[in-house]
Amino acid sequence: MRPTRHRALTGLVALCSLALLAPLARPLTAGKIFIYNDLSWFHLPMRYLFQQAMQSGDTVLWTPSIYAGLYVLGEGQTGLFHPLHQLLYRLFPLAVAFNLEMIANYVAAFAGMAWFLDRLRLSRPAALFGAMLFAFCGFNLQHNHHLNLVAVVAHMPWLLAAADVVIVDERRGAQTLALVGVAGILASEILLGFPQAVLWNLLTLSAFGVYRCHETGRWPQLTVCALAVGLGILVGGVQLLPTADAVAHSQRMNLTDKFALTYSLHPYNLVQWWSPNFFFKGAYSEVEDMLHEFGIYSSAILPLGLIWVWLRRRALPDRRRLVMAVTAFALVMMVLTLGSYGGVAEVFVHIPVLQALRAPARFIVLVQFALTILAALTLDDLLAIADGRHPPPTGSLIALWTPLALGVVTTIVFNTGLVGVDPRVVAGTWVAAGGVTLGGAVSLLLYLAARRVRWTIAGLVIVTAADLGMSGVNFVRRHGSSTILKLIGTIPPAPDTIEDAYAFVQLGGIISPDLYIMRGYRLTAGYVGLYPAVSHAVDNLWAMRLSGTRWLFTRDGVRHPFDHAVARARLLDLRWAPAPGTVQMVVDRPGNLAADVNVPGRTILAFTERFHGGWTANADGAALAMVRVDGDFLGCVVDAGVHRVTLQFMPRSFVYGVIVSCLGIVALALVAFARMRPRTPRLPAPGS
Repeated sequence: MRPTRHRALTGLVALCSLALLAPLARPLTAGKIFIYNDLSWFHLPMRYLFQQAMQSGDTVLWTPSIYAGLYVLGEGQTGLFHPLHQLLYRLFPLAVAFNLEMIANYVAAFAGMAWFLDRLRLSRPAALFGAMLFAFCGFNLQHNHHLNLVAVVAHMPWLLAAADVVIVDERRGAQTLALVGVAGILASEILLGFPQAVLWNLLTLSAFGVYRCHETGRWPQLTVCALAVGLGILVGGVQLLPTADAVAHSQRMNLTDKFALTYSLHPYNLVQWWSPNFFFKGAYSEVEDMLHEFGIYSSAILPLGLIWVWLRRRALPDRRRLVMAVTAFALVMMVLTLGSYGGVAEVFVHIPVLQALRAPARFIVLVQFALTILAALTLDDLLAIADGRHPPPTGSLIALWTPLALGVVTTIVFNTGLVGVDPRVVAGTWVAAGGVTLGGAVSLLLYLAARRVRWTIAGLVIVTAADLGMSGVNFVRRHGSSTILKLIGTIPPAPDTIEDAYAFVQLGGIISPDLYIMRGYRLTAGYVGLYPAVSHAVDNLWAMRLSGTRWLFTRDGVRHPFDHAVARARLLDLRWAPAPGTVQMVVDRPGNLAADVNVPGRTILAFTERFHGGWTANADGAALAMVRVDGDFLGCVVDAGVHRVTLQFMPRSFVYGVIVSCLGIVALALVAFARMRPRTPRLPAPGS
């Protein structure tokens, strides 16, 4: 039986967690949003388009407002068909929905981790402590601007906890509900549109499933977990197939194999484990200074928790297998994090799916997840020692001071300038010493808790929460927040006519190109995750002309007219020269175009919309042949006469994706029904 005491400590952990969440929710109460990096560069404008499409009744699959036309569903990161996104952006104003989406990530991560650690039979304070460590870990907070990435990561403990029920629980009804849970959780991840994070979760699920089946001897249940995963993948087909379509027609297919190794973690960054403030810019990189990609520190308790459980492994016989498995997983993930520096380059560059997924440094989230489990086990053990349920340590605890010793040495040798190091790389002495001192305080609290100084456990919780706040929450807050109006207020509004609203905005300017969408412009370039493959570079004058660009914005936000653009719709002969006749646009909505044409002979009707195989055209009830205009743009062949030509965007990848998802839902329901049916007992054979 687990103890039901420690209510005060449980309340303290919950209070500390709320204190960490409060700064993240502050913009919601102030009518603002966080604006760092992709939050304002990409996610906000894309969700603006999503909300506008739903409100106006337009398709959400395609937008003409970026890149002269983009398969938004295939790009994926807006999570168009995720139920939460559908709910938030239908019911709430943009800023409110945007804030709630971000806050939900941390609430979900906390609740899921608490359930998962409860499944591992940890005490309630320890489970909540681990939930706090995971929800507000360095990775989740430093990547808060990657909204859907953090959202997928938040699914990880839910996935493992549901799988644990499938493997361990002997009640058939509970197993069936958990099977549905695994499938539903995985489908939810897929619908969020960040495949790389889904792969991390599946990797973690595979490792946990093997460990749990080995521990319990219930190997047949691994097949049930695999069935649930397969069903979840089917249910997520409405996003998976469009994503595969977008990837196949993106620039990533033309990148070298080495792309998968960009953003590998340099080994110098390992010093962050014992000296989080060692580097002047928080982390070290030979290419770009990006703390959110190369920061590996989460809190001092993570490395110390690893040391503690290994010091105590003989005193924790019921936890020994778990400690060994989690430690081995953390070490393997740490090697993967190093990428090209860890000797695993061949693994990445020869696996087809991984070739298109960069940033091995992001495997650090799995390291932090594993170390969080060990830190929660540490607090659980300390509580058991304080209650007299576990014997206190009898041997030396000198290993607990190892991070402090390393921190003191590196500070004296490097941060003081004793060894000549570029001051643009390492921080000043007092800055570095502050991080080392905090780690030393945690070591001291662990040591005193081992000696049954009871108040130190509460102190450990408070110091850890403060550590997470200073290293993670402060990262989010210091990049600031703003109202949407202020964010886009300096951009001149677009002209009222659609044709005159097409603009090219240079990347790297004072305002992200995508924000111009929110002032009514249709961009002929822009910033997206999956850039469509093109024949002409978007900043090429020829491409600007063919995409209908009417305005050029310089990096400092100055607007200049561009007078060489072609018309929104025009006529070409079969040799691509201007053709006689008339054309008039009558419908110009996302994924829905119509034009009245009067042509004397067979003619190509060309648009400034980017080509995609999902477009179809018809006139007078007859389908028209689609053609690429100059390799990149949309066109169709029209016969002589007067016609109204209509074009619709409905790609096969979406249609097939819907079919696959429906089949997955039906299959999941059938499997659940079959497993929930009571078994008919076998009658004894006659004469037995």
